[in-house]
Amino acid sequence: MIFQSLISLYDRLAQTNEVPPYGFSVEDIGFVITIDTGGNMIGEPEDLRTKINAQKFEFRTSEVPYTNEVNVRTGNASTTPNFMVDNANYIFGMSGSTQKKVHHESFITRIDEVCGNSQDSGITAAKAFLIKWNTIESVKLRNWDEICGSHGKWVAFRLHGDTEFVHERTEVRKLWANFVAKQQFSKGESFIDGKTHDLQTQYSQFKFGTGAPLVSFNEKAYESYGKKRGGNAPISVEAEFKSSSALKYLLRSRVQRLKIGDAITVFWTEKESSIETFIGQILNPSIGDKEALIPVQKFLETVRKGKLPSEIEEDDELKFYILGFSVNKARLALRFWYVCSVNELMERLRNHFKCLEMEQSDKDIPFPGIWHLLKETARETKDISPVLGGALTRSVLTGANYPQNLYQGVLGRIRADQRINYLRTSILKAVLQRNYNKEVPMSLDTQRRDIAYLLGRLFSVLEKAQLDALGKVNTTIKDRFFSAASATPASVFPRLIRARSIRVRYPADLKQKSL
Repeated sequence: MIFQSLISLYDRLAQTNEVPPYGFSVEDIGFVITIDTGGNMIGEPEDLRTKINAQKFEFRTSEVPYTNEVNVRTGNASTTPNFMVDNANYIFGMSGSTQKKVHHESFITRIDEVCGNSQDSGITAAKAFLIKWNTIESVKLRNWDEICGSHGKWVAFRLHGDTEFVHERTEVRKLWANFVAKQQFSKGESFIDGKTHDLQTQYSQFKFGTGAPLVSFNEKAYESYGKKRGGNAPISVEAEFKSSSALKYLLRSRVQRLKIGDAITVFWTEKESSIETFIGQILNPSIGDKEALIPVQKFLETVRKGKLPSEIEEDDELKFYILGFSVNKARLALRFWYVCSVNELMERLRNHFKCLEMEQSDKDIPFPGIWHLLKETARETKDISPVLGGALTRSVLTGANYPQNLYQGVLGRIRADQRINYLRTSILKAVLQRNYNKEVPMSLDTQRRDIAYLLGRLFSVLEKAQLDALGKVNTTIKDRFFSAASATPASVFPRLIRARSIRVRYPADLKQKSL
């Protein structure tokens, strides 16, 4: 079901050219070499990256020639070059101060195999550069450590005077498309549709750490009946390419991807709908961008009233797909897969915010995102449980019970810093209401007679009495006794009531009234 849904997404996106055709992939370009028609480098390689922080860059993206063999090259990397664009090992024949002659020569051979005797000016210029380049000279380049470093990504060619890369030229793309179309694959039955197709033996890897595929057989113990790698879960070349390209698109998206903790969630609909762009902001709103929040809050106000916003009224029965996964050593680990209608999803969101709903001040967040809730469980963001983010996201989207460690985490923070705020109270209320079916009012209920509730009210009155009597003090009743009062109320409350330090003068008309 997951693969079929991703394939359908690819077919939809292909109609508007939002995903690459077979044999191509959208990848990050770190540097570009500008060359003249004679293959001479003009100036230094240009840095196309935008630095976000010390370890993070934003890259220029481009549709590049690509195959799964290049995607997963490991032991035979030196003889598995890409075409016309690759990393420094292949372009310059160097990695740091180490020569990579085999990499460089195999890259030239690949261009010869694909292009033959083509006289395209971009191709002839790139060939000339590669043949005449002295690999030792690479270390003298201005940004060499960056070019061959882990953040250098791929290096492309650009003909002087052109705005496009050489690999983006029409003739180059055509030659590569013809080359990959001639590739031979073994035939067999695909598990997607049960029909005979050319089978892909290697699933694509996605850019997490050293790379992780959605399906893999990384040990012989996982293989069966003498089949190797992808042969244990046969999929057609076309289906594998479409599904992996669609997932790459989602992972690159700024609005259809959500990363919280160790969990990554992507979502889409079976047909184009504005709900695709709203969900990310709903689950993880950008508080700093107040203008972007206005339509989101209006959207959620309508949902809270039990109605569908006008933008999606006609999409109520549209299927909505939610895929959540995390990364382990060998592959992407599937955390959850959920399919529902847009109407059902809105009901889930309505229920979630209803569970959180309490009386609030103007400073409080009306519709807190998942990250806002998680931050209340730890002193610093680095201490937030990496598993909790995925579990909480799943609870919100599927309507399942909230994770118990969300409740415990908030209680732990309250005990540690003695601070109770709107978000923490909302979380405790939500867990009690959904997980334990307890009716927790949004504000003071003077008719409620539960012992725990009445003791909470009494504790609040004692705290207020101390404030009225002594004014602002360094240590209040809450600071000293809240944790103990919560754990052993029978021993703590009598001490608090008898405490002589609490003296309050009441107006004459209130003297006869008890607390």
